[in-house]
Amino acid sequence: MPLATERSLELCADLGATATWFCLGDQARRHPDLLRRIVAEGHAVALHGLTHRRAFEMSHSAWKDSVRDGKAFLEDLAGCPVVGYRAPEWSLRGAASDWWRDLPELGFRYDSSRVPLAVIGDPSWPRRPHPLVEGLWELPPPVLWSGPPRSPLWGWGLRVLPFSLVRRALETLAQEDAGTPLVLHPWELDEGQPDLPGASLGHRFAHSAGLRGYGSQLRDLFAGLRLTSLEAWVEAR
Repeated sequence: MPLATERSLELCADLGATATWFCLGDQARRHPDLLRRIVAEGHAVALHGLTHRRAFEMSHSAWKDSVRDGKAFLEDLAGCPVVGYRAPEWSLRGAASDWWRDLPELGFRYDSSRVPLAVIGDPSWPRRPHPLVEGLWELPPPVLWSGPPRSPLWGWGLRVLPFSLVRRALETLAQEDAGTPLVLHPWELDEGQPDLPGASLGHRFAHSAGLRGYGSQLRDLFAGLRLTSLEAWVEAR
């Protein structure tokens, strides 16, 4: 993870990008200096959870406590405000679909946990950033096409779809100043990551397809685009 994070920081520097880093509390505890370096290089820190446990696998009260504690822990360790949240695997769905209502009282200004895709979300949810309630924005990750079919414009979608198609979609988002998160997991810059034993075919595809040369591909895809943190976009509103 530290090596992959190093590569992600290098990518941001090469692109002149200011990013939002959704951090897990348990990983920040293991690598506090790396978290502080992220902040020192001008990036924002948001909460991904205390661990990578999905929200709907917890009780409502346990989830709320974990979010409160995770926010306080990251703020103490990083020395900066944490105003954004994304549940692991976009898991504010199912039994947890309306738990976002607790986020304003917990001190958050935006959420990025609701995906307008089947399986990991709901295709009927809005595809563009929108206010959920006063003081709380929802910033869904981008999807390609209004569907069906519909594809994530991150992860395997960015890695395997035709370059010209993806670049046009990114340029459209840039022209709209859409405030749409462009998602990158640091592990995607590690071409030598191991197989996932026992994982389904879908998970193996999502974690391995198109990894070779992905860092160079991202530099070309994002070239010339103004990439800022989600915090900066929300603050401008």
